[in-house]
Amino acid sequence: MTYREMVDGALQTYPREQQLRYDRDVSLEDLVAEVPACYLRFYDTYDHEQGRPKPWSAVFRAHVLRCVKGWKNATALWRYLKQKPFLCTQLGFEDIPNQSTLWRAWEYRLEAVHDAVRDAAEIIVDIARYHDIPAPEPEFLPDQPTETVTTSKSKDTLAREKAREVWKGAKPIVGDCFNLDRAENASIPEGAFWEQQAYLGMRSDMHPHDGAGIFAEESTRRKTPSGDSHRLQTKTLGVERIRTMLRETGRTLVAQAKSKDKMGRKQMAAIDITKGHPWSGHVERDSSGQNQEPWILGYKGDDGPFFQWAVIKLVGHDVPLILDAVPVVRGRKRADIVDDLLDGATGIVPELNLVMMDREFALDGVKDACEDHDVHYLNPGVVRSSSVHEHQIAKLASADKDFDVVEQERLDDRPTRKAVYLPKREWEREEEDDDGTDVTIRQELIEDFEEVGDATPLSDSRDGDSPLSNLLDEVADEEEIEEPARVDAPTVPFETNLPWVDIEPAGEREMKHQVGRLMARYTQRWGIENGFKKLKTFLAETQSPDHRFRYFNFAFACVLYNCWRLVDILVQLEMNGEVGDKPAITANSFLTFAKKSYGLDPPD
Repeated sequence: MTYREMVDGALQTYPREQQLRYDRDVSLEDLVAEVPACYLRFYDTYDHEQGRPKPWSAVFRAHVLRCVKGWKNATALWRYLKQKPFLCTQLGFEDIPNQSTLWRAWEYRLEAVHDAVRDAAEIIVDIARYHDIPAPEPEFLPDQPTETVTTSKSKDTLAREKAREVWKGAKPIVGDCFNLDRAENASIPEGAFWEQQAYLGMRSDMHPHDGAGIFAEESTRRKTPSGDSHRLQTKTLGVERIRTMLRETGRTLVAQAKSKDKMGRKQMAAIDITKGHPWSGHVERDSSGQNQEPWILGYKGDDGPFFQWAVIKLVGHDVPLILDAVPVVRGRKRADIVDDLLDGATGIVPELNLVMMDREFALDGVKDACEDHDVHYLNPGVVRSSSVHEHQIAKLASADKDFDVVEQERLDDRPTRKAVYLPKREWEREEEDDDGTDVTIRQELIEDFEEVGDATPLSDSRDGDSPLSNLLDEVADEEEIEEPARVDAPTVPFETNLPWVDIEPAGEREMKHQVGRLMARYTQRWGIENGFKKLKTFLAETQSPDHRFRYFNFAFACVLYNCWRLVDILVQLEMNGEVGDKPAITANSFLTFAKKSYGLDPPD
């Protein structure tokens, strides 16, 4: 257990216990006085010198107080303690320490535990805010040169600062982009609806009806909406209005990212469909038992049905923002969904260069939609009985070839469409006279890629968990969707119109190099599926059958998700100077910071 965890465990419930047992309000100084300094007690040379050195735990707590107050030197601390003799006793002093004692303690006696002092200060401020105890803006790095402050800050401190920065910036964005249709004499401020929605999205298992009452108790606003009013006002916005608001927030956030040079010249995006929680209410069915609900649909064989939404999201090394989302309705073509999403996304990010999708979108109409918006596409193809793909795979097998790039026929003069073929999965060739040695095609493929300079990301590991291995597993899993026309084949086709994919590469090495680049690009598509998992963290609970309110919940969760990703990227850039593949700040940590400090804003 770390010292931070020890302090948190010792103090987290202290204010509540004092209130219940003694009807006593706890102050910031009370929390500092309870810091368990004994956990850090070590051999102190001052205990063996002449004179009467001040207790080690007392000077430790005194400097925790200094950090909490944001004082840069011991002089301010000494002046404060001189006016509060009882506080000196609480901290563990027998009398009021002088300024030189406090200065020497920080420079020498506490030199080895400076980080622990700052950690304790951070925890105390967190706990104080959580229990609504007045706390000043903390500066946890006293006495350090300005140029070292950024690199010395802990991840949590940076996250808290960036969460505060983005949270303050997000409120006017939401206020500008989201608006309700209400009478001019409406008594409840519009901002209260958005604050309440954020509040619901940050708590688990909290529905609008119950959550509205709890929000009213905790909010600093004089008037807040009831659960019924909240649902009514938000769902009557309608899908198109809600979607316009979501896109406007995305446009504003992208503009901010570009202004800070956080986005490249060309962006990649992914399109996919996600689902909400399983619907357990009534489902309208026909005489044969088939689901007739327009908005409650089955999902890839999962138990359900579900409300579903199609999403386009930036992936790769740019700011991973959700650009647009639409509810999925029964009977709507995938091509129309893609066209709709690209229409919104290219309006926000005109430099969108590539969109990646899974096998579900392997349709000519989808390709047409991408080309209509001047966007390249990349997706696995579907191998159907008697299809061109099946014929080409048979040719590869007869020629004993692992890879190929084939131009797909088309009747117009638009960009060339290509199919890229590569081995799909690991399998064993078993024969009666086999010596027992497994012939693993995938491992050979990975080893081949290791010989190609740019393709090394595909072969970082040989344990079966490499990006290529996972990618091919994913494609194989998608093929397991029941569809009679599909054929299980040892080779998987990828379809694209990327111009740098050469139909006739110079040789086998160049072919592997080309396929490696393509697969490295496609692995970035996982960013949208990982994003879906985290997005559910921000999705408010509801049992409403109204697809408009469900969509509003989802769209607002997208806004909260985007705020989290901005916080994480700002923290990574400030700590490391670059953005890594994994978030430095978890979604749960972001929610914790936001709930403690800025989940509830004061009245406008």
